[in-house]
Amino acid sequence: MKKINLLATLLMGAAVLTSCETDRDDNPRLNVPNTFTQLTPAIGENVVNLKNSESIEFKAEKAPDYGFPTETSYWIQFTEAADFSDPAKVASTDTKGKSVTYEAPANEIDLGLMKLRGYEEADQVNENEVITLKVRLVASLSHATDSSSYVYSQPQTIKVTPYFLKEKLPKFWYLIGGIVADGSWSNDPAKIGTSLTPMYIKAGQSYNRFTGDGLIEYVGYFTEGEFKILAPEGLSNWNYGMGGGDLKDGEGYKYRDGGDDTGNLTCSKAGYYRITIDTKEHVMKTEEYAPEDPVKKYTSMKVGDTDMKPVTTVAGGENHDWTATVTLSNGNMKFTANTGTAWGTSAFPCGIATTDGGQIPVTAGTYKIFFNDITGAYMFIEQK
Repeated sequence: MKKINLLATLLMGAAVLTSCETDRDDNPRLNVPNTFTQLTPAIGENVVNLKNSESIEFKAEKAPDYGFPTETSYWIQFTEAADFSDPAKVASTDTKGKSVTYEAPANEIDLGLMKLRGYEEADQVNENEVITLKVRLVASLSHATDSSSYVYSQPQTIKVTPYFLKEKLPKFWYLIGGIVADGSWSNDPAKIGTSLTPMYIKAGQSYNRFTGDGLIEYVGYFTEGEFKILAPEGLSNWNYGMGGGDLKDGEGYKYRDGGDDTGNLTCSKAGYYRITIDTKEHVMKTEEYAPEDPVKKYTSMKVGDTDMKPVTTVAGGENHDWTATVTLSNGNMKFTANTGTAWGTSAFPCGIATTDGGQIPVTAGTYKIFFNDITGAYMFIEQK
């Protein structure tokens, strides 16, 4: 048994008074068992069609005995390999349950299979293939921040048929208007990077792997004037997006959901602003952006060895977004400004680069690339 003492170290001033108390045998101690028992799945030898299923039920005989009552989370790991010894051959579900009866989302199992097999195109998947998976339940303390309380059940076996499923990138929205990009108000998708400025992922956030929803943001300089923010569905047709407010308002903006025009967004006070949108709830918030150090203004930017173009070219604007369309081989690269400042990190195809980060590992392909030199946010959008 692994044992972790849950009692915090007491203040030195109280140590003498409490040292005898902290050594008592009845103090709570966390005992992490070596394993727990998973029951045979109710589906038995039946083959589960993942495409037509919502979930698969897995059940433990009882909760792991941690030595005292505690809230426990459950999920599954699965593999086609003989065992779970190679992490590269193991996938996990993201959704966690609070009961010994765990409903594993079928789409998360299928997406894990796509990644384990390296499938990138629909024609790689045989939807009639019966795949045998070893599956084990994983339990942990619900509020654990590391794997020290993880307990793994013995594996059981299930059979499934797959379907093609690809993880979606975060859902990006676009700024457009008289004070954005070239100021032309052209909402043609071909004008992304010319008339439309993309928003980016937000540091510390996660995104739904099946819808792409989550918190996105844009940080930049705005002159006085009007603009809108379009959802992806609003490109070409204007029917979906944000409007109806001033950047200084902070909140209360209106989402157009195919109905009447909500009116433009306004900037009545020129300056730097942070715009945040919850793409699932369609809620937008704004605030003035005032970093500790003055915002730097760069005159040129490269991605690898390729020169990038400024996105903001409208009169009175201040550019902090850069774009380039590049065909790449597998490799590593950074963003580099005219000052020699370089940004990088380990994420692809989108992430938050920092000046002390490493090389960005890129996958071969042709991409339209965007980079914001204030936040370090970037995205590589594959062109097909």
